[in-house]
Amino acid sequence: MKMLPWDYHPELTVERLVKVAQLLALGRGSAVDRFDPTIGDDNWTLGVCAYNYGCFQIAKAAGTLGFEWLRVIDPGKHFQFSIGGVPMRFWRGDPAEPTAKISIATPFEQLLLDLEPDIPTAGMLFRIGVTTDMDGALLGASFVALRNDQPEVVWPLPLAEAEPLIALLDEERPEGIELSSPSVGDHRDDQDERGDEIASSSDGV
Repeated sequence: MKMLPWDYHPELTVERLVKVAQLLALGRGSAVDRFDPTIGDDNWTLGVCAYNYGCFQIAKAAGTLGFEWLRVIDPGKHFQFSIGGVPMRFWRGDPAEPTAKISIATPFEQLLLDLEPDIPTAGMLFRIGVTTDMDGALLGASFVALRNDQPEVVWPLPLAEAEPLIALLDEERPEGIELSSPSVGDHRDDQDERGDEIASSSDGV
């Protein structure tokens, strides 16, 4: 019988996993919006920014209202967070083929394995793998459970069925501005042909 996230740990609920994926989508969206090849941006810088912005969104949300279960374990290069105390990482790529670096236990994960070798999830690593469209925006996300560097479970997160993520706003909200009527035309010529995002030297991109 196929295991589901909450079968591994009750803290890994659909709602929480989807919220994390939505935070990653916000980060990637910001990177795509700021992408500017006229100043030297390329697929590498897009990937680095998308990864960093995703980390930032998770760190900003951690511990806030509605995200009390989310916290950052390692804010550094090997960014790691936890859902209800369960350590997680994310990367961009085929969820069924995790990269070598993302398949390695972090020091925190190794410590848990050493302290609790008899728990049912001993030896398991939990990740979120994201796939993107040609522009680098998040297309889908999957919960991935790894055992011995191999995916034991790849479970697509139901992002299309999720409630919109409620953005946390500052106390002072900017006044609205009046916009002109949108222009109508064929926007196909405006599409970038950047191709797929190349692998970045930063983990998880």
